[in-house]
Amino acid sequence: MRAALPTMSDSSAISPAPARPLRVLIVEDETLTSLFLQGVLKGLGYAVSGIAPSLRTALAIAAGTPSDLAIVDVGLAGDGGDGIDTAAALFERHGIRSVLMTGATFAEFADRIQTARPLGLLEKPYSEKDVEDAMNGAVRQLASAAAR
Repeated sequence: MRAALPTMSDSSAISPAPARPLRVLIVEDETLTSLFLQGVLKGLGYAVSGIAPSLRTALAIAAGTPSDLAIVDVGLAGDGGDGIDTAAALFERHGIRSVLMTGATFAEFADRIQTARPLGLLEKPYSEKDVEDAMNGAVRQLASAAAR
C-alpha cells in the first residue's frame, strides 16, 4: 500500500492553493546514496527538486528551483563547506529547512548542529522506513510552523 502523498498547501481561507507534492533537495556527494534517496523519496510521493554534491551546487539549485525541504549529508567534502554549513546556508539564504544525515554520531557535531536548525536527524546506514520516519517528522514540523 502506498503512503498518502505529503503535500504543502496554502491554508488561506480565501483561495487555497491546490495541494502538491513536497519538493525535496538532496545534498549528498555519494552518487549511489543520492540515487537511492531519490528512489525512496519518489516512492513515498515526494518530488525531488534536485541533487547536489556540494554546498555551492545546493545553493545554485535552491536559487533556481523551489524546494520545501532538503536532506543533507553532514559529511560533504569541500566546495564551500560541510553539510552543517550547507543546511545553515540553505535556511539563511532560501528559508529551506533540512533533515541531516551522517554515518558518524550526531554527538560529534553537537556544538555546531543547532546552527543548521535541522528538522530531523538520519543516521547511516538507514532503511527506507528510516527515511520515511524522518520525512514524516520533518513534514509535521513544517506543517506546525506554517499553522502558526
